[in-house]
Amino acid sequence: MKALILLGNRMNDDGSLSEAMLIRLALAEARYRRGDVDLIIVSGGLANPVAGLTEARAMKKALTARGIPADAVAEEDDSLTTVQNAKYAVPLARAKGADEIVLCSSREHIERWYLNPVRLFRRAMRKAGYAKNALEVFTDER
Repeated sequence: MKALILLGNRMNDDGSLSEAMLIRLALAEARYRRGDVDLIIVSGGLANPVAGLTEARAMKKALTARGIPADAVAEEDDSLTTVQNAKYAVPLARAKGADEIVLCSSREHIERWYLNPVRLFRRAMRKAGYAKNALEVFTDER
């Protein structure tokens, strides 16, 4: 089974989704509709308390409003950083039965040399017992 881990982005103060998050949601939706992934794990906690809900909850609401079945979307709503996204979402993917992971974020986020999300996810996946080649990275082309 293949799970797509969709990384959140700080929500606007009014509770609306940021432009980056809307782009990431469209990417995840397209992969799900093509049948490329079986499960979408939305990852992000309450990074902006003014918004009033977690990034994961907001993303799940948006995906289900677009017709993605609720049981095809799992929430990881404790993470506040990319380090925590990897720490919490990878074990959730394993618990849901995923043997492959597609990491979905914006190109700008994935390519941050000082953060290196791919390295963080590979490390978390090693700890969870995933094969070396079980990670695919998927971004927008901006």
